[in-house]
This record gives sequence, structure tokens and C-alpha cells, in this order.
Amino acid sequence: MSIKRIVIDASGALKWQLRDEESIAQADAVVDDFLAKRLDLIVPTLFDYEITNALKVAVTKKRLSEQEAMKSIAWFRALEIPCYDFSGLQELTFQLACRYQRSVYDSSYMALAQSHQLWFYTGDRRLFNAVGNVLPYVKWIGDYQWDNIPY
Repeated sequence: MSIKRIVIDASGALKWQLRDEESIAQADAVVDDFLAKRLDLIVPTLFDYEITNALKVAVTKKRLSEQEAMKSIAWFRALEIPCYDFSGLQELTFQLACRYQRSVYDSSYMALAQSHQLWFYTGDRRLFNAVGNVLPYVKWIGDYQWDNIPY
């Protein structure tokens, strides 16, 4: 069995801890495949900032307690998902952000996936709806199936 590799964004990964989201089963399949070492995940360096910020917002909105959020932060850190430096992705990120009218944050995931020729799974429905039809490597987390990943 080969190990496949994808990019995942914070909105997709947060479903592992925020259990009131849609497409939980598919998101869980991603982390299960990662933990089973049949899937490698990569993210840009902003991933940790986005995870931490989203968990803070979840606490503010009473979706999690502070203690639960702290446990989630430790859980994410223990995963040791490789983070790729942004400096080599700045130009491509900027170009994608301008071309598709997306944030630099969203575009950094797209740039990482494009530069490594990988599929990118997002849990952000608006992002997927905006670019999924024109960028075939951008996938909705709810459609995740390990068997469908080509590499």
C-alpha cells in the first residue's frame, strides 16, 4: 500500500475537534488515514495560527470550554503535521489570491498544493464553491475518500 499525500486547511482539520460541524465522518477519515500512516498531510506555516485562532473563537462562542480548547491545541501539536515555510510560496500565493479573489490565507493552501502537485482538501464551503470548478486540485472535505487520491 502506498502512502498518499494531501494539503488540508485549518477549516478541514478543525472538524476533528469541533464536533458540531458538517462532514465530520469524512474529516475523521482523513485523520484516521494520517494516524494509520497511509496518508501524509502538509500545511503552510499559518495553519497553527489559524487553528489557535479558531479555537479561541470557539471558546468565545461557547462551542468549547477553555480547557477543551487547550486540550485541542495539545492534540493538534502532537499530530506533528509538517508545516511548510511561506517564503517560497509568496509570489504564487499572491497570484492565486488576485486571480480568484480569495484571501492570502486561503491562497497559501492552494499555492502549497499547486507547488507540490497535491490535492487540497478544505472544510470551507465558500472557498470550495468559489474555486473548486476551476482548480481541480481543490476538493471539499465532505468528498474525501482515500481510494480517490491519485498520489
